[in-house]
Amino acid sequence: MRYPLVFAYHDVSPYLRLSGNWVPPKFFRRHLSFLLNRFRPMDPKALRFPLPYDAFLLTFDDALEGVHRWAFPIMEEMGVKGAVFVITDFVGKRNLWDAHFGIPVRHMDRSAIIELHRSGWLVGSHTVSHRSLTTLPDRQLRYELEYSKKYLEDLLGEEVVAVAYPFNIYNRKVLSVAAEVGYRWGFAGPSCRRSFGRMHVPRIPVMLPDLTLRHKLLSLYALVDVALTLPSRLTPLYHRLFNALRRR
Repeated sequence: MRYPLVFAYHDVSPYLRLSGNWVPPKFFRRHLSFLLNRFRPMDPKALRFPLPYDAFLLTFDDALEGVHRWAFPIMEEMGVKGAVFVITDFVGKRNLWDAHFGIPVRHMDRSAIIELHRSGWLVGSHTVSHRSLTTLPDRQLRYELEYSKKYLEDLLGEEVVAVAYPFNIYNRKVLSVAAEVGYRWGFAGPSCRRSFGRMHVPRIPVMLPDLTLRHKLLSLYALVDVALTLPSRLTPLYHRLFNALRRR
């Protein structure tokens, strides 16, 4: 097995998306049934390091409305809790930060986030505006990490301990500042390295082509996942090029 089974989803919806970062509910139910037949679900609010290898955790970046509408009921039915990472400037709004690619979809509103929290989900930060953290000046980096944490703590009434790095991009400075402002867990993307820490936990991405999760358990498939997620890591560059062309 490659590393602890922490899966990274984005959207769950029966409606067509132009990006590959979504799965239909019937695929999602199949994924969850497969995992429950082989592993136990982690309690996202009681994580301990090192993470176990005989359990799984489902995480959802961006806090899109489809996760609350479609994934949450399936997980409730099957007795599984997840983790959702919120872009705080876009709560209840459309994902205009990513509007260059496909049709905008809506993020969860405050009531949906609170409902997941009260049902036992871990609610974490996906920063304020989903910017690539490694490109930011020190003050903006701290703001993205610290303000999003405070926003969610004010909303939920408890400490927020986890962050997922936008585009799965981070460096030593990002990890250091995240720990300084009070995060105890940091979630990233796929990795070919066996070593990791609690501030850079690798995750297994799940996308539209993944009819099953069986192949995702193989160590060698980490290489494929790293390659498949490379376009996402280059998204900040696409944004800069798009904006430059638009200004001409």
